[in-house]
Amino acid sequence: MDKAVILLVDDEIEILGLLSRFLKRQGFEVYTANCLEDGKEQLLDKHPDFMFLDVNLPDGNGLKSIPDFRKIDKEVNIILMSAYNDNEMQIHARELGVKSFLNKPFTFDEINRIIS
Repeated sequence: MDKAVILLVDDEIEILGLLSRFLKRQGFEVYTANCLEDGKEQLLDKHPDFMFLDVNLPDGNGLKSIPDFRKIDKEVNIILMSAYNDNEMQIHARELGVKSFLNKPFTFDEINRIIS
């Protein structure tokens, strides 16, 4: 079975690099975007299995953009990432069909648990 395709959407270059290297070593095909607009283009072009989506991005709010991402790809498993552990946000994210919520900072064990 082929490994999953993963899209990382985050404006923090360090997070993109760290996650990308880790996931590629695991054998995943990984694409990155540093803003919502680029994330939408990558989602349309690459059709990933998983999308790690940051909440706070330079061109908007990742949580509020989930309906737009769903219009592009109803099947993608969205993992919302945030440095703010907010229960209300997590509840709203689940209502929008988010697979998991990942608090920053995170561990590689958490990443493995989410994508397995």
